[in-house]
Amino acid sequence: MKLNTNKIIGIIGLGYVGLPLMLLANKKYKVLGFDINKKKIEMLKSKKSYISDISNKEIIALKNENLFLFNENLEQISKCKFLIFCLPTPLKKNYPDMSYIKKAFNKIYPYLKKNQTIILESSVYPGATEEIFLKKLRKKFKLGKNYFLTYSPERIDPGSPSLIKKLEFHNITKLVSGHTKNCEKKILNLYTSIFKNIYLCKSIIVAETTKIFENIFRAVNIGLVNEMKILTDKMKINIHDVVEAAGSKPFGFKKFSPGPGVGGHCIPIDPIFMKWVANKHKHKTKFIDLGAKMNIQITNWTIRKIISLIKNKRKCLILGVAYKADINDIRESPSIKIFKRLLKIKKLDLDYYDPYIKNFTLNKKVFYSKKVKNYGSYDFSIICTDHSNFNYKKIMKESKKNN
Repeated sequence: MKLNTNKIIGIIGLGYVGLPLMLLANKKYKVLGFDINKKKIEMLKSKKSYISDISNKEIIALKNENLFLFNENLEQISKCKFLIFCLPTPLKKNYPDMSYIKKAFNKIYPYLKKNQTIILESSVYPGATEEIFLKKLRKKFKLGKNYFLTYSPERIDPGSPSLIKKLEFHNITKLVSGHTKNCEKKILNLYTSIFKNIYLCKSIIVAETTKIFENIFRAVNIGLVNEMKILTDKMKINIHDVVEAAGSKPFGFKKFSPGPGVGGHCIPIDPIFMKWVANKHKHKTKFIDLGAKMNIQITNWTIRKIISLIKNKRKCLILGVAYKADINDIRESPSIKIFKRLLKIKKLDLDYYDPYIKNFTLNKKVFYSKKVKNYGSYDFSIICTDHSNFNYKKIMKESKKNN
């Protein structure tokens, strides 16, 4: 299929959002990819993936001449009709850190030209998109006339089968919004050709708030089921049996599974964005605070539970350190927090095995995944992340203790 080279797309940030989007858009358009991480660019040019949802085979579609190290190839920005920001927005001392977006925008600003469209995909607090971009863009352009600002929050679910199978996340409804009606037209024109379903939000701030609300909904409900986990444990009831039974109801209930805590970029962080905004408006959040508190508490409860069960055991194994099943991401992982706490136990020989995480650094020390031949060689096996490719029958059969 011949690519549309009249609309060259530039994607800034080739992480868990940017790289899948680049592969998807690359099916119809010429796409230029930019990242500050030299290792990522080198891996892509060597046709290797660094994201568990994407195979090396899929990277073959990307041409080397379309991949750039961000700080060294900024002149390529002027060739792009659309500039899509897919950059991290972490927390910094309990306030939203927009520095990655701001720094990237400031770097490319001299290379911007008329009739380009900026699309921000990052999760941000309500009002952030226009706060970051508007003032500076207005110094150089007429917004909605010769330059266009839009927002479309990512809705990628790492590790889900829909992603693994040919990047079918294009079937997930895409929220879009624009600073003006003309801005809306620009993003609609592009994204309707890439994504199957589009929902036009009434404003950028509505789209921003919707994204945060979606993750708050998940965080609060995960907090609820984790609280039920603590209570049912005291009652000697298996919470998983309760959740499965409740999940049979065809209305009024949405199934959330308990775990050792929450991780990743969204669930632990996005609710704090809204809490921060609420404080600015002199409003005290309640459900948001309780959900966040419970999701921290469940990790601490899990750690105490493990320590009480280990007692005098000398050799233990952590199974899975990724923050969720079937991905190679350890950001905010509760499994890492558990591993870190267990390291403090004197005379405890602690290993981990994770088919997705070959190694990770903790307190300046590198830990390596250890392939296990016989789980019986450990006094205690702790499943922290339920990867689907774990041989659970073998684990249960050989382990001396399973939790």
